[in-house]
Amino acid sequence: MEVNTQKHLRQALLDVAKIDPSDIKDCAGTGLVVDIRGAKEVQSSREVKCIALRADIDGLKMKEDNPGLEYSSVTEFAHMCGHDGHTASLLFAACLL
Repeated sequence: MEVNTQKHLRQALLDVAKIDPSDIKDCAGTGLVVDIRGAKEVQSSREVKCIALRADIDGLKMKEDNPGLEYSSVTEFAHMCGHDGHTASLLFAACLL
């Protein structure tokens, strides 16, 4: 399940957030690490500032009972623990940055 979520996130980062593909790296099998570079060029490596943002995408072993939803899980795992909201917020932040 997380493999598909990772693919969708990568595509959204490329298409919507306009992240350079070389700035997206796989992490821990199903995760992503994304470098978002500011527009201002830095003169010295000592001047580089970094902020880390993190969200989880794992699903719980719980069958979802929402058959009418187009995005409902079709496996025995579902994103029913708030991680969808965390991930959506982080993706939105990537679009803004």
